Amino acid sequence: MFKYKRSLVSIVILICTMPVFAQSVTVKMTIDSTVMPIGQQSKMHLEISGPASLNYSFPTFPGDTLIKGIEIIARGSLDTLEINKNQIRLRTDYLITSFDSGLYYIPPVKILAGTDAVGSNDLALKVVTYSVDTTKIRFFDIKGIQKPPFVLSDYILYILLFFLIYILVLLIIWYVLRKKYGILKGENKKDVPLLPPHVVAIMELDKLKSEKIWKDGKNKLFYTELTDILRKYIQRRFQVNAMEMTSEEILTLFKRDRNTQSVFQNLKQILQLADMVKFAKIQPLENENEMSIMNSYLFVNQTKIDEPKPIEEQKEELVKSEQEENDVKGSDNNDSSEIDEMKKYQPK
Repeated sequence: MFKYKRSLVSIVILICTMPVFAQSVTVKMTIDSTVMPIGQQSKMHLEISGPASLNYSFPTFPGDTLIKGIEIIARGSLDTLEINKNQIRLRTDYLITSFDSGLYYIPPVKILAGTDAVGSNDLALKVVTYSVDTTKIRFFDIKGIQKPPFVLSDYILYILLFFLIYILVLLIIWYVLRKKYGILKGENKKDVPLLPPHVVAIMELDKLKSEKIWKDGKNKLFYTELTDILRKYIQRRFQVNAMEMTSEEILTLFKRDRNTQSVFQNLKQILQLADMVKFAKIQPLENENEMSIMNSYLFVNQTKIDEPKPIEEQKEELVKSEQEENDVKGSDNNDSSEIDEMKKYQPK
């Protein structure tokens, strides 16, 4: 019985001390103004007073929203004020705003003091809109799209790209001309003496003949090189763009010229057989390949122009012929003088 009374007294003492503890911690919530224009900002203050021995935790608001319609923009620093050795005061500020007009009820905010939660007072906030006098509103036409001012630095990338493409095109043209006409880099074509066209053609034919690439089955390559040699020769010899002409056009050109009738059949055999090998993919016989080489030599030799001899060589030949004539005349004079002497001693 005694133990039961003792436990009952302890429970009564605990119940009596709880309100005392709860009353020793106070939470106060205030706001700078209870009326706030829409879109404007206001500060809400949260202040705690209680024993210094307790740990206090301020609330966190999810999504930076105090309540629906009121947003928290920022939270200030926590200020600590010591009243005495046993009492302490904590304070922090919340910067709030709202974009919807209306009357908002802010419920009590709970603070954790030790292991107990202590609530603050509640507040009311009215968010008002601006009054607009529609009689004084002025309407203006929609302005057209304005062009920005010209700034050279905005187009510097396009300018550099244009010059890069321009230089690249020039390099491609230079390379094609060099490849097609054999213009060497850093070499003046006028200062280089060119060999006669028939000499160049004979040299290239000799090289092609010595390689004998048709024996390796490279018939198409053989006739391509052979016709290129003849086209280059015709282009230099007869001053026509033979490299861009078809085989039929070249044959028509030589058929009309009476001076080239003798070589027409030779050229016809070469070009027609070459077209059949390159485009019809026929396989010519070995004697046909050798005949094409032989006809190429005949065509070049029969149409070539003999180059005039140098002046020095002509002078040497002229001096040599004059000396030979003088020698002949001298021998004739000596023979006539001897005959005259013999006549003196003949009997009359």
